[in-house]
Amino acid sequence: MPTFFFEFISKLYFHLFDEYYSYNYLLALNVLNKSTVMEYSKSSEKTLRLYEKAQEAFKRNNLDYAIKILMTVVEFSPQFIKARHLLRLIEMKKLERSKAVLLKRFIGNMLSIPYYPIAYFYFYRGQYDKALSFYEKILLNDPVNIIVLTTLGNSALELDMVDTAIETFETIRRIIPSHIKNLMKLGIIYKDRTGELEKAKECFTTILQHDKENHAARKAVSDVSALQTIETGSYDDLSSSFLTKVKDLDYTDIAEKKMRAVKSEEDLQILIKDTEEAHRQEPQNSKTIIELASYYLQAKDYQSAIAYYKKALDLTPEDYTIVKMIMNAEMSQFDNTILELAKSVLPSEEKEQQIKELETEKRKVAEYYLEHIVEQKPADKELRYQLGRLYFEMNKIDKAIKEFQLAVQEPRYRLRAHNYLGLCFMAAKMFDLAEVQFTTALKESGKNVMDTFTKEIIYNLAAVYENTGHIGKAVDQYKEIYKVDIGFKDVADKIRQTYHS
Repeated sequence: MPTFFFEFISKLYFHLFDEYYSYNYLLALNVLNKSTVMEYSKSSEKTLRLYEKAQEAFKRNNLDYAIKILMTVVEFSPQFIKARHLLRLIEMKKLERSKAVLLKRFIGNMLSIPYYPIAYFYFYRGQYDKALSFYEKILLNDPVNIIVLTTLGNSALELDMVDTAIETFETIRRIIPSHIKNLMKLGIIYKDRTGELEKAKECFTTILQHDKENHAARKAVSDVSALQTIETGSYDDLSSSFLTKVKDLDYTDIAEKKMRAVKSEEDLQILIKDTEEAHRQEPQNSKTIIELASYYLQAKDYQSAIAYYKKALDLTPEDYTIVKMIMNAEMSQFDNTILELAKSVLPSEEKEQQIKELETEKRKVAEYYLEHIVEQKPADKELRYQLGRLYFEMNKIDKAIKEFQLAVQEPRYRLRAHNYLGLCFMAAKMFDLAEVQFTTALKESGKNVMDTFTKEIIYNLAAVYENTGHIGKAVDQYKEIYKVDIGFKDVADKIRQTYHS
C-alpha cells in the first residue's frame, strides 16, 4: 500500500509540471532547439517534420516518445488534424495494452485532477484555445473520457476549428457508436458547416435506428434529403443567359431559396420554374435534371420527380446513385400514400388491410431496386446490409443471411449485422448459431454503456436461452436490462413471472 501511494504521488508531481518536462524532453532528444520552440508555430514545414518523427516513433513502437512530440505539435498547430488523429490513436493503443483498463483509467483521472478546474475555467471564460491544451493533457491519461472529448469538440467549434471538432466527435462515435447527442451534433456539423450531406444523413439515420421516435433526427433526415441533390457550387453551372431571364428574383434571392433546408410551396414553385428554364437551355445536363427532380420530390409531385430521375438515368446509365434516387422517390410516394390512408375515414379493418398491402408492395419495389443496385456495386457493404434487412423483413431468411454475412465485413455495420444474423438464425430455429452471433456482438461492442442497441442484443440473447430451456441464463440476461430500464419491451413481465413462479 505505501509503495502504491508513493508511486501515485510521484506521478501526480510530474504531471503538475508536464509543460516543462514535455519541452525539455524534446530538446534533450534534439527534436527541437530554442529557436524552433519560438518559431515553429509559424512554420508548417517544421511542424510536418515533427509529425513525421512521431510517425517513425509510432512505427518503432516508441509510443511515449510519439505522444510527447504530437502533444507539442497540436499545441502549436491545433488544426493539424492528422497529428491529432494519430495522437488519439496512440493514446487508445496504450490504453488497450493495459491489462487493467479500468484501473488505468481511474489512476489516469486521479493524475488529471489538477487539469480539470483549469480546463473548465478557461472554457467558461471563453478562452477556448487555452482550454484545448488542458483537455489534451486529461486525455493523455484517459483517451476515452466522453465528457472531456465532448467539451474539447465544443471548444474547437467555438474557435471555428471545424475539422478538429469533427475529428473529436468522430472519436466519440468510434467509442460509443450509438451516442445520440454526439450523432446529432456531428450530423449538424456535416450538414451546416461542411455540406457533407451523405455523412450528415448517416448520422441522423443512425439515431433513428436507436430511437425511432426521435423527431429532431427524423426532421433532420428530411431536411438533408431535400438538400442532397443540390451539390456545392451547382449554381455556378447555371448559365448567365438563364439568370438574366429571371425577372422577379435576382441571383442572391434564388440562391437563398435553394439553400433553405425547409422550402415553402411558393419557394418550390419558383425553383421548379427556374430549373425547368435551365433544363430547356441545357437539356443534356443531368445535374440540372436531378436538381429539378429533387424540387418536384419536395413538392410531393412524385410522378414528375420519378420521371425526371429516369431521364437523368438515361443520360448516365452507369450512375447507380440515380437508381437510389428513383428508389427513394418511390419509397416516399408509398410512405405518403400510407400516411394519407391512415388519416382517412375508412373502417379500421379495411384501412389496416390496405396499408398492409401497400407495405408489402413497397418492400417488393425496394427489393427490385436494391438488387439492381447491388448488381452494379457488389462490394458496397452498406447496400448489402440494407438488402439483408429488407430480406429479413420479407422473411427471406436464407437470402438475408447471405447479405449479412457480407455486411459484417464493414466496420460501421458489423455489430448490427451480427445482431441480424442472430435474428435470422433464431427464425430458422438454429439457436446455437444465434447465440454465437449475439455473444459476438456483445463482446465486440466493448461498451460499458447500456444503450438501446446493447439492450436489444441482450434481450435477443435471453430469448435464445429461453427457447433452449436455459431459463436461469435467460433470467440473468433480462435482469441486466431490468436494472437499468424497467420499461424495455416486456422485460418487467418476464422478471415478475420469475419471482412468482
